[in-house]
Amino acid sequence: MNRFLSSARWAITMVASVVFVGGALRANAQPLPHIDRSYHGVPTLFVDGKPFLVVGAQCDIWRSTRQDAKTVQFFDAFKEMHATTVGIGIPWSKIETAEDHYDFTFLDWFIDRAREHGLRLGINLFNTNVCGKVEEGNDASAFPVYTPKYILSQPQKYRRMQLPYPYKYAAGGPPMCPNDPATLQREVKYVTRVAEHLKQADTRHTVVLVQLDNEFYYQQWEGNRPDYGSATEKAVRCKCENCNQLWSKAPSKDGETFMFDSFARYAKALSDAIYKTHPLPMYLNSPWWPPYLVPTFLDACPNIDMVGIDGVLTPREPGIFSDSQRSRNLPFAAENPTENSEVRLNLDVLPWYTIAGRPGIGNLLWECGPPHTIVDDPVCRQRYGAALGPIRDAMFPLCVYRGTEAMAAWFALREIPAGLKTDDPGNFQDVSGVTSRFMIRQAATSKAVDAAGLEVTVGGHIFKLSATSAGALIHIAPQQILLITSAGTLHMADRPRVAERGHYEGTTWVREDSVSIAADKNGFAIVISKPGVLRLTYP
Repeated sequence: MNRFLSSARWAITMVASVVFVGGALRANAQPLPHIDRSYHGVPTLFVDGKPFLVVGAQCDIWRSTRQDAKTVQFFDAFKEMHATTVGIGIPWSKIETAEDHYDFTFLDWFIDRAREHGLRLGINLFNTNVCGKVEEGNDASAFPVYTPKYILSQPQKYRRMQLPYPYKYAAGGPPMCPNDPATLQREVKYVTRVAEHLKQADTRHTVVLVQLDNEFYYQQWEGNRPDYGSATEKAVRCKCENCNQLWSKAPSKDGETFMFDSFARYAKALSDAIYKTHPLPMYLNSPWWPPYLVPTFLDACPNIDMVGIDGVLTPREPGIFSDSQRSRNLPFAAENPTENSEVRLNLDVLPWYTIAGRPGIGNLLWECGPPHTIVDDPVCRQRYGAALGPIRDAMFPLCVYRGTEAMAAWFALREIPAGLKTDDPGNFQDVSGVTSRFMIRQAATSKAVDAAGLEVTVGGHIFKLSATSAGALIHIAPQQILLITSAGTLHMADRPRVAERGHYEGTTWVREDSVSIAADKNGFAIVISKPGVLRLTYP
């Protein structure tokens, strides 16, 4: 048994991995993507039997749905930025084009683009509740449409949520009611067909994550968007016939609890159907849910691996990300929205925050529409690529040594003074007032230090670092230390016998060139002028 695999999940994924070759059946040599929760005590995604980190971006639904040159540009840019994974929205209406008529051309187009670019794919199933909508807008020009027209055109058969007066959803809403059995029956049938298609067509395991629907019960009420936890929020629930009957039989303590319990039952039916057919890792995403609601879904849905957290803007603690690590939830920043100025300032830090600071499976930007894209901003592209390149090139040792004393990682904690101005895309125009401290994590211990105190001990050697924003040092062998960072200077008391730049291809170290070591007043130093991975060998 491969020591990287948890036996139960390994068994079911190996059984599911069967392909046709020349008219005959043979087992796929690699298990399905899955999450091992016990790997050094750190939840880890495995792809093709090897640990894998999710770093990259989701494409906004308006651009991706058109499948045009702008969509291809998104794939081009994130390949250039060394992403491992991208996320794409798949509207239900694009697959089930008429009742019981399924066409997977739309989905397969994205799988093909990901394969061409050497990227893995997360698919976000945009079905019956997309930010509280079934379509973008509510007129003839609404685009995209998420829920199929045959469902939307039969309101008596397929019920949408009914909010009490004076509340109503904004354009494109309300979503379909989670307590409508007719809609759930159709959606279960649909996701089963998606799972069957992936099992048959995606034998190379390009798809590594599946998100169910999008932002359940996101309260986009017209004229009323109360803060979560307010009395109004708790008072509002769907008043359709199905919900009224359920409420009368076993009323919940408040409307909020009733609705989230309803969506949890709905999510269980969908996730169970997918898992039975093709058990890929699955998650829901939290649109600023109160953190205490996260276990509502995890406890009800045994086949949901995590609730990915939207709106992770900075590595500041405590925050929505850390507050949401409840029950059996895994650390996964599902969306860092690129229209946010703090996200753009922390492009070189956020991946390290998730992977090393709060060890999890990774994080994805959410690429908003122009002018807030990273794709169209050369400076931001360079900064994000400089962060992702070293992570991709040292993915195997990063995964192997997270959660152990052999690895020390750090990342900047930026403090942003009030009054800083931004340009149209959302970049801070003057960052001279931004100050940084650093978080250093080794095994399960974290500590914050000022810039001058960025010092770590790994493998019995003391290292000081400067001019860096994030990185890691790993003791990979008795006399070998690995340095992973985008840029900076490494100061050492002991001179390595050999310093070389390289990268990992799977589990194998590939040497690229040697690196010069200079003497300085405190010993020795290596200047890292470009992103990369260095291996230091001592006498």
